[in-house]
Amino acid sequence: MNINQTKDIRTANRIKIIDAIIKNKEISRVEISKAANLNKATISTIVKEWIDLNIITETELGSSSGGRKPIMLMQNPNAGYCIAIDIGVTKIKVIITNLCNEIKETYNIPLVTNQFVTNYKQLYTYLDKVISAMDPSPYGIIGIGISVRGVVDLEGVIRNVPILKWKNIDIRSLLIDRYHVPVFVNNDGNLMALAEQENNNQYDNFAVISITDVISTGLVINGKLLQGHHGFANAIGHHTINFTETAQCSCGKYGCWEQYCSNDAVINQMNQLIDKPISRIQEFIAMVKIQDPSAMIVLNQFIKNLAIGIDNIIFVLDCEVIIINSEIVSALPYIISEVLKNTVLPITQTQDIFISQLGEDAAILGASKHCIYNFYTELANHPKYD
Repeated sequence: MNINQTKDIRTANRIKIIDAIIKNKEISRVEISKAANLNKATISTIVKEWIDLNIITETELGSSSGGRKPIMLMQNPNAGYCIAIDIGVTKIKVIITNLCNEIKETYNIPLVTNQFVTNYKQLYTYLDKVISAMDPSPYGIIGIGISVRGVVDLEGVIRNVPILKWKNIDIRSLLIDRYHVPVFVNNDGNLMALAEQENNNQYDNFAVISITDVISTGLVINGKLLQGHHGFANAIGHHTINFTETAQCSCGKYGCWEQYCSNDAVINQMNQLIDKPISRIQEFIAMVKIQDPSAMIVLNQFIKNLAIGIDNIIFVLDCEVIIINSEIVSALPYIISEVLKNTVLPITQTQDIFISQLGEDAAILGASKHCIYNFYTELANHPKYD
């Protein structure tokens, strides 16, 4: 932020204070003063503003090593609610969170066809019911965040969901027109990266790899999300790893990483080797655990292909750490060492690879967190005191 006017300084200070409260859950005015490097008078004024806006509350007295016990401050979690939506390739997941980004309700809406119009009607029918039944709160619905397994441009337009054949869909404008709240749309990999950034704020350069029906990635460089000129710089799942592939990827290319390491790819590879087909990745994992020979062949190929994709990330980005969100890797964590044996490391001869602790909700929680942050930022810029 370029602070040029008094109002900008006040806005920046408001954001510092609410950020300190969010990160610490409970915090005293004295602790905020130290964390935000602000004087007590500024803290008192701005804390009163946030209290008057119903955004923070004073709690019971905190502990003291001597003298008067401090009054603790915390968010008012139920001052408003966020709707977050994850558009997958088989279902749409909807969650309602409070302002602490805690999930209060969850809904799963099966995709009935590949037609966007049909599925959008199902979605807004659910949302209408959810919103009408929602408990009253000072701010009501503060925004809608949407995670998409596909290409999303910087304006929030869904440019391509290859598997569903959705192209150039402006779901953001549709939802704004219907619900009159801010709406944010982004690729699921980007939103996972934002969620992981909060959980791993000691790292400024990292990549997130999500392996589900598709492969999604999120990239953070120098503390900022890398999206590129059009918004799809993170589409590493569609980097070519096999130039001799004759089967076409859903994106239209040949030999994409997603064709070898997604859950669907692993299931397809298994079904070419066994008589009784499987349909769920959990079945593959169970077969690996009993050392089924066909499953071990597929797992070994998965490890080699995963290493190729990770090599590409390492050579392009030189990450501090790579975070993997994958049901296969979470269930079989020992394969990380095998993946590293198959990678080429040019300088350090090592690469930190972690398993995500956020699980399948990483992207959708990233979407809701983005909405909540925007809500606080807008409130800090336009409070009733200015």
